[in-house]
Amino acid sequence: MQDKRYESTAGPATLGSTAKAHLVLRTWCRHCRHAVDVDPAGQAERYGASLPVPEWVARLVCSQCGSRAVDFVVAPRHTGGL
Repeated sequence: MQDKRYESTAGPATLGSTAKAHLVLRTWCRHCRHAVDVDPAGQAERYGASLPVPEWVARLVCSQCGSRAVDFVVAPRHTGGL
């Protein structure tokens, strides 16, 4: 069975839908723990707004150690702190 944890009834989130919702893609390497917040709007311009986020993540390579073991969460841009 295929993992469907990133899908809603409308299908998987895309770079375009994530950008439109004003969210950020919080990514990190599972090997060296390097972390980067990525703006989905810029990625949508580069790869296309219709690219599903899980397919985009599968293309990532850690800029620190070269690992492809990258994970992510979709998060709000701001957490409403002080």
